[in-house]
Amino acid sequence: MKQLAPIPVLLLSLLPLFVSSIHAADLIDQADSVSAARDANFNATTLTVDPTNIQKAIELYKTAFDKLSGPDKEEACWKLMAACYFKGQYAETNSDRKKQIYDLGKNVGAEGLKKFPESVAIHAWMAITWGVWGEENGILQSAKQGVAGNIREHCEKVIALDDHFQDATGYRVLGRVNFKAPKIPIILGWPSKDKAVEYLEKANQIAPSSLYTKQYLAEAYYERGQKDRAKELLRGIIATSSTIHGVVEDAFIKRNAETLLKQWK
Repeated sequence: MKQLAPIPVLLLSLLPLFVSSIHAADLIDQADSVSAARDANFNATTLTVDPTNIQKAIELYKTAFDKLSGPDKEEACWKLMAACYFKGQYAETNSDRKKQIYDLGKNVGAEGLKKFPESVAIHAWMAITWGVWGEENGILQSAKQGVAGNIREHCEKVIALDDHFQDATGYRVLGRVNFKAPKIPIILGWPSKDKAVEYLEKANQIAPSSLYTKQYLAEAYYERGQKDRAKELLRGIIATSSTIHGVVEDAFIKRNAETLLKQWK
């Protein structure tokens, strides 16, 4: 009977690592699958979201981020940040828990950029995460942490790497921070309402289907007196029948548009 060649000891020692790597890589697919069902049991009337699936996705992405390396780790990083954003925005109502989830996204992003400093996706989600972190923590904390400057830095990096990335995130978020950040002499002198319109118009040209951009641009137009143009954009958002960003995301943006139109009457 022919004997099988013995498996080298070194190969045997590496086998558990190989199996572990395969398992860890599968975590991203598992997380993607769970994340795709993040809007399960969404109530479009109350705009409430069951946090179960998105929390599970966060846990899976976090495990993948901790275990993987190379491009897989980068992917797990920005997808974890995106999941944190979704949970904080749409599946959590408690302010302290929102802060915790945004802290997780921010900290993971900072760790990811140490390994992937040229990652357009991580820079984009860092800009977004700093934005919602600032909204939740207030003006004083935002000023202490240099939120506006951090957002601008990440947005400029995104624009330099790929200005079309993710519906022109770089221009959209840069426009938003110029619109929202208070202009404080000496401390924070660069925010500009005119620049906000300029950047948001660029974002709208690149990705005209983005409902986020349309809402932000409408607010910027209204601020500088272009009220009819602003209302037209909001009506366009409400009239959009196809799903653009996601069931939950679109519903929230449309509710924002309806609220703004009522306020602007």
